[in-house]
Order: sequence, then structure tokens, then C-alpha cells
Amino acid sequence: MKKRIALLAALMLLSLAACGKKESAESKTAENKTAQAYKDGTYSGEAEVKEVGGTIKLNITVSGGKITTVDMQNLDREGKEKGEDYGKSEPLNQGLYSIAQNSILGTDKLPGLLVDSQDPDSIDAVSGATLSREAFVQAAKAALNGAK
Repeated sequence: MKKRIALLAALMLLSLAACGKKESAESKTAENKTAQAYKDGTYSGEAEVKEVGGTIKLNITVSGGKITTVDMQNLDREGKEKGEDYGKSEPLNQGLYSIAQNSILGTDKLPGLLVDSQDPDSIDAVSGATLSREAFVQAAKAALNGAK
């Protein structure tokens, strides 16, 4: 009886050890995907101009193989920086103006999300800034192509 208990305990320990090794290998693979080593420097990228939403221009600085800063220009379709007048119409449509202003606020979060994640594809949509997020990711990928 003691031999069976000892055998069962040994099998359980082996099972747990095998699981532990598998998890660490999986986590290393996940780390390698997110911790891409970029070449140090400053890289520029721009999304194509859309009739609705305009475009995004980025300057991404890489230091120590990682994205350290992201400077963003959030431009309307005429190439002007979006600000407190963005979305105003004559006569003023308060609902559309609020949507446009919320888009600016959401878009302003994207550079920090890229620095945190180090991967444009891992940036989730931000409420109110879906089109801007798509343009941001396109501009980030264009910039980071030079950093590979």
C-alpha cells in the first residue's frame, strides 16, 4: 500500500513539473512576441488621409530596443491639428460636436498605449476613437517598419 501511495505521489509531482515547464515556455514565447527589439532612432509614419476622421502622423522614438516616446499629430482632412473647434458646424449640432471631441480625447490615449504594449496590433479600440485607432495603428506600423 505504501508503494502505491509513493508511486502515485511521484506521478503527481512529475505531472506538476511537466506543466510548470510548459507554462514557462509558453510565457517566454509570449514575451518574445511583445518584446520586439527595434533599432534605436526616431521613425516617422503617417496613415492615409480619410474623408471622415482625417489622418494621424507619428514620430516614434526607440531607445534600448523599445519604444520610449510617441509624438502624435491628429489632423483633420485639411491637415490642421484637431482641437476644440473640431466637429463644430453651422448651426452647431451639439451631438456631433460631442462625438468629435470625444474622439480627440480617446485618440490622445493611444500613444501611451503603444509605449506600454510595444506592439501596434495589441492596442485595443478606445471608446469614441475607432477610426482614429485604425489610423494610429497604420501610422505606427509605417514608422516601425524602419525600426526593424
